[in-house]
Amino acid sequence: MLIRKPNRLIDEKSPYLLQHAYNPVDWYPWGAEAFFKARVEDKPIFLSIGYSSCHWCHVMERESFENPALADLLNQHFVSIKVDREERPDVDEIYISAVQLMAGHAGWPLSVFLTPDGYPFYGGTYYPPQVFAEVLARVASVWRTNRGQVLAAATELKTELEQLVAMRHQSLRGARSPEVFRAYKAQMLEGYDPLFGGFGGAPKFPPSTALPVLLTLGGEWDDNECAGIALLTMTAMALGGIFDHIGGGFHRYSTDERWLLPHFEKMLYDNAQLGWAYAHAYALTGDEFYADIAVRTLDWMLREMRLPEGAFASALDADTPEGEGHYYTWTEREIYDILPRDEADLFCKVYQIQPEGNYHDEATRRQTGRNIPHLLLPLESHAEQLGIPLEALEERLRDIRARLLVARQTRHAPARDDKALTDWNGLAIWAFAYAADALEAHRERYTQAAREAAEFIWQQMRDSSGRLLHRYRDGEASIPAYLSDYACYGMGLMELYSLTLAPQWLERAVAIADQMIERFHDREYGGFFTTDPAHDLLIMPVKSYQDRAMPSGNGAAVQFLAALGAALTIDDPQRSEQYAQLAAETLDSCWGILQRAPTAGDSLLYGYLQLEGETMTPPDMQVPTPDFGDEDAEEGPVRVSIVPMPEGLLVQFDIDEGWHINSSQATGERAPTVVEVSTDLPLRLGAPIWMPPTQIQAGSEVIEGYTGMAQALVPVLEIGGEGGEDGFARIFVRYQPCTDTECGLPVERVYLLPLSLRPQE
Repeated sequence: MLIRKPNRLIDEKSPYLLQHAYNPVDWYPWGAEAFFKARVEDKPIFLSIGYSSCHWCHVMERESFENPALADLLNQHFVSIKVDREERPDVDEIYISAVQLMAGHAGWPLSVFLTPDGYPFYGGTYYPPQVFAEVLARVASVWRTNRGQVLAAATELKTELEQLVAMRHQSLRGARSPEVFRAYKAQMLEGYDPLFGGFGGAPKFPPSTALPVLLTLGGEWDDNECAGIALLTMTAMALGGIFDHIGGGFHRYSTDERWLLPHFEKMLYDNAQLGWAYAHAYALTGDEFYADIAVRTLDWMLREMRLPEGAFASALDADTPEGEGHYYTWTEREIYDILPRDEADLFCKVYQIQPEGNYHDEATRRQTGRNIPHLLLPLESHAEQLGIPLEALEERLRDIRARLLVARQTRHAPARDDKALTDWNGLAIWAFAYAADALEAHRERYTQAAREAAEFIWQQMRDSSGRLLHRYRDGEASIPAYLSDYACYGMGLMELYSLTLAPQWLERAVAIADQMIERFHDREYGGFFTTDPAHDLLIMPVKSYQDRAMPSGNGAAVQFLAALGAALTIDDPQRSEQYAQLAAETLDSCWGILQRAPTAGDSLLYGYLQLEGETMTPPDMQVPTPDFGDEDAEEGPVRVSIVPMPEGLLVQFDIDEGWHINSSQATGERAPTVVEVSTDLPLRLGAPIWMPPTQIQAGSEVIEGYTGMAQALVPVLEIGGEGGEDGFARIFVRYQPCTDTECGLPVERVYLLPLSLRPQE
């Protein structure tokens, strides 16, 4: 039996680094020892950055870092350093920025080649093993034979990086103005997907940092367009496969534009921010749909991410031995083996479970035979179709989902990264404390969750001098905290104080704020650095204004200081003014960035709303909006258009000559044509009224269907409210284009149509 000798990573605490402890690569952790070795042996450094739940990080490990030949290349020609980006976000920020400059894109695993002094000169992301071998050989050769070219490239890149990462120049400054929100809205609308919600195409990420801004503009400034963008995106995500309908919580991102097929890892920071957002959407609208998603997300965090000490773990992996996502997906047979037939029939109908599977493999585009539970329409529409009360349907589905969850828990579960990070836990505290106030039925247990996590960080994640530490695992807290740790923990403390009014949380927030200012404030240029001098070996200071998957350090700092300043207005007006002024100066220090690219700084803008929103005069928020349109631009023999009419919505199918679609009553192998409509407006809609089908000769049989044109009117049966409301209708259509001799696969489309209700006279 082969017994491998561990490398130096065996002494680390990070689950990600420990995954690599038995690689044949002679890995070093980030530290002075590795850089000293590189200088003494005159070797370049290979820096690999990843995280425990990263699918392609695991792939590159299996293909390359477990490969003895590639390990020999690395060990002979390089000093290899492995970094967990969640432990060292400062290192990640510098080198991912470098790869973005060199390659135009970046991601994880991040693969960067450095001089012995730490300056990058070449890099990329995931490399297949054959390509990786070529890259290693080429870099090693250039290092030996053309050192001057390498050092020149590193020097040139250093200059660009200092502009991008250090952020210490006067051109960034500006005078803050509410006009930025008009530009922000216009930029958001430019990227908005009116059919499926979210922004851009595939892959599509939850806009976690944007939702607080959009919901606040919608709620406090009565901007229905901003509210609609947020709420429709949140609805689409909650219906899609990116939401875990069985166990709750959101996966990392969707590989498609429809939110159906996710990359299956689950991150604490995503779910904390989304739990807050859905609770806020409920507070804004009173719609129980958003409350339900908030509760199922936060309850997943309590069930699967909470550590015995009260803090929260970082992530769940995407992979299991059976393959990525296997834990979360189902065959139709598995559903029928677990549930009674009538319950299985109901679940499969509502959650789109198909015998052949309901999604294609991302790489091969082949049907998988497995299903991702998801909804095409909210449960209200299904209840209407089934002719049962919504409450009865929800109760049945809750019971079904609970039984499927029990069955799922017998499978190989994804690995959990059980380190606790201060900033991610700060976001969790913020979410639970806010939800405790917004969701009264869950107030006690969510308050307890927030309180216990906040207490754990205060008691267990500070050093002997009272300064915060970044990471806790296996009874040990370590790594000096970053700006985001102080700021996000401070956000959580302030939300907890707002909820309970217990003075200890405010007192601790003041102590945290004062330490944050002392350690990170840039007194010359304004704003805050990501790190303090306790972090060594960085090639330059780092200052982050741009949000990624969570608020930037400076954005979180502005929010924290704004909340703290507001809380101290009466009891300590002098200190209140100091904190508010520092928040304002931080905004001014980067206002040039926000003027050029306002959507890059969601968290800064949300902090601006917190700081001055009550006294701010909203600008004219009317901006040119993209044409949502009724015309369907997809190619094919059938085109769909939707026309609002006084009687309801008219859905029209224009069909090319030589083609037909089936009637709404088709059975067997012929898919019926389906139209389903839901809306967030106070409308009661009836079942579609179809124009009469015609007799069509299809091969040897005569069927009922439509040629040339088909129409269905979805009638408005009742209008509630007083009118004057804006909203959207979501229209789902399914049709099967056929010729006389053969039929194509059924086509499914979802349309979002803006509607306005006029005041009743």
